[in-house]
Amino acid sequence: MKKRKKRRVARHAPALACPFCGEAEELFVDAGGGDAQVYTEDCAVCCRPRVVHVEPGDEPGEVRVWLERGE
Repeated sequence: MKKRKKRRVARHAPALACPFCGEAEELFVDAGGGDAQVYTEDCAVCCRPRVVHVEPGDEPGEVRVWLERGE
């Protein structure tokens, strides 16, 4: 009998506005990164750094994501 690997799926977050230029963009959260994550990612439009915060949501499998300006 083969063991199945636990698959790590990217979770889809709603479109969020860049804190610099205001352009809305959908983000994908890597489930393999853990339930709570903080990382810096450049905006695809204005290329300025924004800090992405990820927390577990109220329902199983749901995530809460928000952005703030990076330095």
